[in-house]
Amino acid sequence: MSDNAVTTLECPSPDCSRRFGASAEFTEHINTEHAGEYQRDDWLDTEAGRQAQRDRNGSTDTDEE
Repeated sequence: MSDNAVTTLECPSPDCSRRFGASAEFTEHINTEHAGEYQRDDWLDTEAGRQAQRDRNGSTDTDEE
């Protein structure tokens, strides 16, 4: 990868297709446009989503058997 490569951050919301070149802009967008979206009980069922739910609940269970 070149030292001149630019990292682009894509909004993870399924209803949004915005992309950002700076993490500060990305964070501001998430906090203003999608505030609460990542706290919903029905958020996408992914390992990251399940871990975030466990983190909020204070659980150490990893759902692995």
